[in-house]
Amino acid sequence: GCSCILFCICLFVLLGHHGTSRKMLLFSSVVQFSLATAHVIISLLELIAAFATSASAADNYFADPGANELFVSGFFVYIVNTFAQELLLIWRLYVIWDHNFKICIMPGTICGDILPGIASIAVSGFIPATATPLTRNVHSYGLAGWGLETGVNFLASGGIAYRLWHAGRRTAVLTGRHFNYKASFLIIVECGALITTCTAVMFSLYAANKPKGLVGVGAATQIATTSPLLIIARVGFSMSKRKTISTETTLAVSPSPLQE
Repeated sequence: GCSCILFCICLFVLLGHHGTSRKMLLFSSVVQFSLATAHVIISLLELIAAFATSASAADNYFADPGANELFVSGFFVYIVNTFAQELLLIWRLYVIWDHNFKICIMPGTICGDILPGIASIAVSGFIPATATPLTRNVHSYGLAGWGLETGVNFLASGGIAYRLWHAGRRTAVLTGRHFNYKASFLIIVECGALITTCTAVMFSLYAANKPKGLVGVGAATQIATTSPLLIIARVGFSMSKRKTISTETTLAVSPSPLQE
């Protein structure tokens, strides 16, 4: 429900905005929301299936997921959604650094060349009926994938936040006026911290050989969608508030027809 409301708010913000990035953000929002919805449907089917199985089978669901088509499908949707979120984050990094592709080489290489292969091997490892979360390919490639994903999110979010912080300081020095970039800075840090923290927690649990780390895949799929949508919604409301204040200020200082 919250995701639907947030998605509608983002559509309202984007459809009322005529910037050059509108189409890209609108496309990515629709794709990620669709993937998150697909994962919710798969999760619902898993819950329905749980009522038809014994209690012991339900208890071992995450400990023995081999050949479980619903589990593999949900994991695949999670990977695609997370990959889309990381590409969008790298695109934001590219734009905010004045379309400087050099700053995106490291996170782009990790996300575009390395992560898809590692994630594919990890997911395919669950296909055999004998597969478990501690199977060699699944465990080693899963840890590598989550570790690299955490690094990409940290690097990209940190690069964007640093650029905003540096822009605020530089503008103040050059113009002598203080432009408040604190709100945008905090938005990026908070939303970036959501998915980074979630991935780090799953990585830590999985590294400790606990299948409980796989439970977080459902939450991580929704967070990977929520983080970009939150940025759009909060920045959109912030821009609307500034326009309202600017309009009110203009009307306040302009002479009325009776005064002229």
